[in-house]
Amino acid sequence: MIKIENLSHTYKNKNGDRVALKNINLQIEKGESVVFIGSSGSGKSTLLKAINRLIEPSSGKIWINGEDILDSPIKKVCQIRGKIGMIFQNFNLLERETVFANALNGRLRYNKNFNIVLNRFFPQDDVAIVENSLEMVGLADYHNDRVVDLSGGQKQRVAIARALSQNPEIILADEPVSNLDPKLMKEIMDLLTNICLKKGLTLLVSLHFLDFIKKYGSRIIGMKNGEIVFDGCSADLTEKDLINIYGETEDWHLYGKTGF
Repeated sequence: MIKIENLSHTYKNKNGDRVALKNINLQIEKGESVVFIGSSGSGKSTLLKAINRLIEPSSGKIWINGEDILDSPIKKVCQIRGKIGMIFQNFNLLERETVFANALNGRLRYNKNFNIVLNRFFPQDDVAIVENSLEMVGLADYHNDRVVDLSGGQKQRVAIARALSQNPEIILADEPVSNLDPKLMKEIMDLLTNICLKKGLTLLVSLHFLDFIKKYGSRIIGMKNGEIVFDGCSADLTEKDLINIYGETEDWHLYGKTGF
C-alpha cells in the first residue's frame, strides 16, 4: 500500500540547514499497524507529514497504492490524500464550532459545490457517514456541543471522527496521546487501534511512550537522526535496540526504561 524509496528531507532556515530524513526506504502493507518511535527530532513527524504531502520532501519517492504522490497531477494527489486521515497531537479542531461541524469537515473533499460547503447543507449521505463516525468514537450524543467545552480526550475523539468521515484507507497519527493523561492515553489508543482493525485500515502512529509500543504496534520502526535504525515486530524489540534508538541519556528515562 505504501512504498517509500530513498526519501530525504532537509529543513532550510537562516540559522542553518537541518537534515530531518536520510534515504528512508520502507514498505507498509495494507492493514498493518505500525508504531514509529524515537526521540524528538528523530524524523517521525517529518516522515508522516511527507506521506500526507504536508511537506514537500527534498528528494525520493512515495507510492500509495501504486501512485507516485510526489510526481502526479495535483488532481490525482488530492484524490490520494482524500483517503489519508490525519490525527494531530494538538487536535487541530475548530474550537468554536460544534462536534458535528468539525467531524463534517472530513466530507469537504467530496463536495465541490461552494454553496454547500459555505452553508454546510451537506447531502444526507454525508450526514449519515458523520453520524456513524461520531457513534464509533462514542460521541453520538455530543453533536451540538462546542469543541471548546470538551475534555482533551473528547477532542481527540472528535479528531478521530473527522478522519473517519473521510472514509480513509490510511490513518496517520502524529503523537495522538501526548497531551492526555495516562488513563485517557490508553482509552484513545484502544479506540483508534480497534477501529482500524475492525475497518481494515492501515495505521501509522508515532508514540513517545514505551509502555504502549509493544501493545499497539504489530510492527515497530525506530528512528534516530532521520534514519531507520530498527524495523521489526514488537517481540523482537530488545533493551539493546532501545538504547540504540534513544541512547543512554535522560531520553531513555523520560520514555520509560522501567517498562521493559
